[in-house]
Amino acid sequence: MRTKRTYGFNKRCLSLFVFSGLILLASTSQVWAAETGKRLIFNSSFEPNQPQVRSEGLRVVKGTARTGDYCLVGRVDKPDRFESIEIPFEAKKNSLVNISFWVRSDNHSACAVMLKKAKKREHIGEIKRVATADWERMLCSFRTYADTVAIIQICGPSSFNAPAGRMWLDDLRILEIPSELNWPDSVQTFPSIDFDRKGNLWLAAAEARLPERRICVYKGVSKPRRVCTLVVEGLTGVSAPAVAGVDSGCLVAFGAEVDDKWRMAYAFVSDADPQKTSCKFIDCGGSANISPAIAVVGRRACMVWESNAGGNRSIYACWVDRNSCSQPQRISSSDSNSYNPDIVALANGDLFAAWDSVRNQSADIYGAWFKSGRWQDEIRITSGKRIERHPALAAKGNELWLAWQAQSYKELRIDNVSEQRIAVARLDGNELLAPLGLYENVSKKKERLIRPRIAFDGKGRLWLTVRRTTDRVGWQPVAYCYAGNQWSEFQSLCEQIGRWYPVKLAGGGGTLGAGIQYDDLDRPGGHHGIADDFKSGVMAVPVANDRMTPGKLKTEPLKMPDTDFSLKEQIELCGADFPRQKWNRNGKKLKLFWGTLHNHTDISICGRTTNPPGHDLLANARDIELQDFCALTDHGFNFDNPMWIYNGEQTRNNHDPGRFITFLGLEWTSKDNPPAVPGEPNRYGHRNFIYLNTYYDQFHDAMDGDITPFDVWRQIRKTEFVSIPHQLADWRHKGKGNPPTDWNYVDEKLQPVAEIHQARASYEYLGCPRQSKSATPFKGYFLQDAWAKGIIIGVIASPDHGGGLGKAGVWAEELTRESIFRAIQARHTFGTSAPKMALWFGAGDAMMGDKVRRLSGSVTFLVKALAMQDIKEVVIFRNNKIVYRVEPGVNEFKARWTDESPPDEKKLWYYARIHTVDDHLAWSSPIWFVR
Repeated sequence: MRTKRTYGFNKRCLSLFVFSGLILLASTSQVWAAETGKRLIFNSSFEPNQPQVRSEGLRVVKGTARTGDYCLVGRVDKPDRFESIEIPFEAKKNSLVNISFWVRSDNHSACAVMLKKAKKREHIGEIKRVATADWERMLCSFRTYADTVAIIQICGPSSFNAPAGRMWLDDLRILEIPSELNWPDSVQTFPSIDFDRKGNLWLAAAEARLPERRICVYKGVSKPRRVCTLVVEGLTGVSAPAVAGVDSGCLVAFGAEVDDKWRMAYAFVSDADPQKTSCKFIDCGGSANISPAIAVVGRRACMVWESNAGGNRSIYACWVDRNSCSQPQRISSSDSNSYNPDIVALANGDLFAAWDSVRNQSADIYGAWFKSGRWQDEIRITSGKRIERHPALAAKGNELWLAWQAQSYKELRIDNVSEQRIAVARLDGNELLAPLGLYENVSKKKERLIRPRIAFDGKGRLWLTVRRTTDRVGWQPVAYCYAGNQWSEFQSLCEQIGRWYPVKLAGGGGTLGAGIQYDDLDRPGGHHGIADDFKSGVMAVPVANDRMTPGKLKTEPLKMPDTDFSLKEQIELCGADFPRQKWNRNGKKLKLFWGTLHNHTDISICGRTTNPPGHDLLANARDIELQDFCALTDHGFNFDNPMWIYNGEQTRNNHDPGRFITFLGLEWTSKDNPPAVPGEPNRYGHRNFIYLNTYYDQFHDAMDGDITPFDVWRQIRKTEFVSIPHQLADWRHKGKGNPPTDWNYVDEKLQPVAEIHQARASYEYLGCPRQSKSATPFKGYFLQDAWAKGIIIGVIASPDHGGGLGKAGVWAEELTRESIFRAIQARHTFGTSAPKMALWFGAGDAMMGDKVRRLSGSVTFLVKALAMQDIKEVVIFRNNKIVYRVEPGVNEFKARWTDESPPDEKKLWYYARIHTVDDHLAWSSPIWFVR
């Protein structure tokens, strides 16, 4: 396991741009900003009396400015060019440097911000397609880990992966902010806050002080004091906590894992005698009880949470006080999975709970009232075309307010988010009434906002907190205020960015507070190799805006922005409802199970703000694509020890025995080991490790040195795993960064299958159907090349960052982690390019993936296929050459073919491929005949 962290940079950045010269005209003497402790490095709207810059490609012009009369303009006319300005600066250790400016383009050119230090360049932020109609704001930041003398380079317009054209830049401001954050000696995550009835603020958070995981409870705002640590005997994992203030103290609830089961634990905490604080458990059954929320009414509290007791994941509720706990009651439908509950109490004592669920090919918000002493029937609240999740609730007297997240994706890239909106509305009977100007002033088209929370201050103003997505780095915690009919500009609640965790709001004694997580997680081009654990802290901050005049909140019927996205259509495209297939083989009853073994979440830096968190990704697999199994495989170099523990926790608490199987995994990303021979690709290539043991306590990073696949396999041998090569023949950076697979490292048991297809498309052979555009222009690295070398390796497909673009079909006896794992080891697998398709390929007693003794004489093969669309071609390959081909023209096909005269070779291998009319493919693992 890694123990030290070093910082590096992405060497590929050096080759991305053609440099433009620059001379800084005005002095960048360090001017102190009006804000205490903050210092302006550069501030200009490029008016004649303000600091100026000179560039060979960017010049000051009059008449097109955002503010004042002047701005900068530049132009590029060819692909792969850019213009730039450079701002030299000095900053002290542990400072945050904020960069802000406005841009617009005439042709959607790109804009990027780089940090130049010595001969190194680091990517800080970018806008991939600058707006044309309106000015667009660039906001990005970076932290200094030592006293720094460097250059900020603003590159734009840029035609790298973007159109050539003109770009205007105005109102540039660079600010140094000394760090005032308290970095704790443990890793703190998932803060939850509330005020008790005496006006004291309570904060609960999950903490990792390795090897322990625990829930810690704090009291106070300016100097919070730890009151207690909630201890559970035999604890192996915790989920995000919820906290609610009571008369004097608070109630804390969280999911606690003991003996491979997640139970809902709770405790009443006070100052009186914190050492006697002990946890109690709610007897709900099931193996996963997580995601609690709490509402207090009088001396009792109602808790809701997500549980897989009884089959599907459902929302359960019960009442607790200091002495008793009622019987849990399911309040959501038992027919579909439900997630992410919240609950609120109205002034009259009524309760409302809300959650999200995918039903009837639509992802919506549902809820239920608690009135007159009982829970009412579930109601559907939304019916949009997008994926609507993560409801948050607030009460204004007897008014019920909601906020939630709505997102979409392009094509079949289910886990590659292209749009993230938030909605805010008051539920008035069956109608949703939204604040005016929500989508003009807050949730704009290009803003990616997630995890909303809402509350009301003592003056009746509505507050909304969200995590605002920053480019490929993380999420900024911000707040908006709505009063009368106006929204405020967003207020940054913490200059240090953090993860996607919601910024929870709480009010008490006339004060409104927000609970925030912040961290120093890796940036693009950040650390490579052995590393210290990342830092992560939590805090509570006051929220206020005296400039927003209170007034009656004006609303209008909620109207979400138009969209071409349709979840119903996407579900149909991926063949989610494909019927279960069965096959009897040598007295064993096999079933066809579907899943993916290569998925990235927000942990991976290269897709941090477009790939969803693990709980959402697994819900997509479970409910939208109706997969049977799934693995999360974030990059080894993006893990630290606490993050690896968290990865195991989310893997286990999303496991539904007999219904949805989760695997612990990671991507071993060998990309920077230089070639052994100059001119050759970098060594080893990328592999996914899938572990049978979800408690495996180590993660492995290919950047920990010049370590070979053989070396790392020897390290892992104490637990069962499989290694799966991917992007087999990738040549995107000519063997650098994404090197092709080195086929010198093979093992039939430890490396039983490879990804023939993923989001980058197919690596079957040079010139194959749907070949990856980034593939090598020569043979040697494709999967057929591996077979030609005599390597025994089967076939799967997986999406990588794409989501939906690749699936693995596994013929196994039962839907258990053990059975699926053994079937993968046996190579009883095939892959598809995206939608579900069934493929069976066998010869006598042998089936796809088997290695059998070769007998003399002819061999008869059976190929059976079923697809959602008509099959335009079925082929059988022998030793990489087509020996059988037919054009069925129907969606179901079955045929026998006999190879009457197999060639007299030491090894023969056969595999089948089907190709549908909508240009999707499925490939079987080969059958090998050996002497």
